[in-house]
Amino acid sequence: MISARMVLVKPVVLAAYMVALLSLHFLPVAEAQLGRPEGLYYKSWAIVIGIEQYVLAPSIPGAINDAKKVAEAFRQMGFDEVVELYDKDASSRRLQQLLNDMLPRKVGRMDRLVLVYVGHAGVMQDSDGQDRGYLVPFDAPVTSTAKSITVEQLKEFARRSASKHTLLILDAPVVGWETTEPPGLSWEGRMAPESATDRRAVQVVTAAGRGEAAGRSAQGSRLVEALLGGLSGAADLDGNGWLMASELGSYLVRQVEIVSGGVQHPSSLRIDGDGDMVLVEGKVPWEPAVK
Repeated sequence: MISARMVLVKPVVLAAYMVALLSLHFLPVAEAQLGRPEGLYYKSWAIVIGIEQYVLAPSIPGAINDAKKVAEAFRQMGFDEVVELYDKDASSRRLQQLLNDMLPRKVGRMDRLVLVYVGHAGVMQDSDGQDRGYLVPFDAPVTSTAKSITVEQLKEFARRSASKHTLLILDAPVVGWETTEPPGLSWEGRMAPESATDRRAVQVVTAAGRGEAAGRSAQGSRLVEALLGGLSGAADLDGNGWLMASELGSYLVRQVEIVSGGVQHPSSLRIDGDGDMVLVEGKVPWEPAVK
């Protein structure tokens, strides 16, 4: 015999189950990613910022065109989310919202995130007399940090971001990073650098050194031109089919120094973790070729 109490329990249990299911569905991406993805990453993000017509700083002709080429390159590489911010959309307020709110909420712990910046940079000295660089938003002056995005803010963003791998590519002379030299790959790592893909990493490429300009040619930015070639395969230095962020950084440093005649010196750094972002995934040595 079924009591009235038993009849009432079932709807209550069912309602609780539905509430739990709906709450899981509406969790932020960063909280809902459980377990391991089928591939190396759940989601791939490219944030591309290009500022050409500044309000309070000299213009950079061609900056937006360069940035759009980079955005298209990441789309061709299969990145899931390519966010583009140009001129007025790259104001100080918008960039602060991007770094402090939107990306920390949406980027998950098994994601990769590439942020590309094409614009002005400045430099200041901190209380210890150390040079600290900063990015100049659309509505900020080059000579003031009042509305800038400082190196310290970028470091804090990288620390807060849940992403497994983060790569900042800054087409500007941004200084003031504490660095960790990337390790050399073992033979096994050169064949299939899978162990590095499991470890967290924050990597940075900057276009020029202290007091140098991020030079441009008739084709556009030297760094962007090299970046596009590198992403197309030229940066796979060991030819194993895997394009790693450390390889791309080494390629950009060498290529830009060559094309600039030695007057522009990019840097490739790792500022956190001991992993390495995968930009193009190759086959593992034992993986049979597709016939």
